Amino acid sequence: MKIDSVVLAGRPNTGKLSSVSSEPLEANIEIAGRPMVSYVLEALIGVPDVSKVLLVGPKDGLGRYENDRIVVVEPGEDLIENIRIGLEKASTEYVLVCSSDIPLITSDILADFLEKCISFGVDFVYPVSRKEDCEARYSGVKRTYVKLKDGTFTGGNVFFVRKAIVDNAWPMVEKMVTYRKSPLKMASFLGFGLLLRIALGLSGVQEIENHVGKLLGITCKALIGASPEMSVDVDKPLDFEVCRLVLEK
Repeated sequence: MKIDSVVLAGRPNTGKLSSVSSEPLEANIEIAGRPMVSYVLEALIGVPDVSKVLLVGPKDGLGRYENDRIVVVEPGEDLIENIRIGLEKASTEYVLVCSSDIPLITSDILADFLEKCISFGVDFVYPVSRKEDCEARYSGVKRTYVKLKDGTFTGGNVFFVRKAIVDNAWPMVEKMVTYRKSPLKMASFLGFGLLLRIALGLSGVQEIENHVGKLLGITCKALIGASPEMSVDVDKPLDFEVCRLVLEK
């Protein structure tokens, strides 16, 4: 099955990473002698099932990457709008969406993820990595973990989505993104009961899948035990240093 991919690369370098690089775009920050986004693009192009890569970000900063398989798409106002812009430009039934700050990702990891996603036969797949796997492979990276009944996990920076469900689910997705930094609003949206069960370690991944699926009117699946490389992103100097050491080897 051929699919298009969207890479989100529009974030300006005005946050914590500005202390390690003066590049205007975070995606272009060099790690081990190469722009961070180039590792992601190389990994995607190396996957036989990826037909086209839609690189969402300013053309004056990303135009150098364009070729017969990579197309730069001008960004919108924020992350959620950039996701929507990328999905609208995609021409395949399913789309793989990636952030531009996961330089440890490889073609083999993405190909394996896609194979599993297609086999699930659902509308949406999100990878979650186990804490012990992340810490064993990349001990210096600090991630936000959630303890569930089935283990302790962190979310990935890649997802797989059926394009047809986007219009119906989008209003709910926008709310989830808007409320992500407000625990009270998120609790009122998802339900206090579910969040309490999560906080007490009583909920498992399947319960959350079912709840979110009903809320959005879609079928969804969390890929448990996803490769840590899908979860290790570079958004602070410590992450930058860990990834630099790995890539320089």
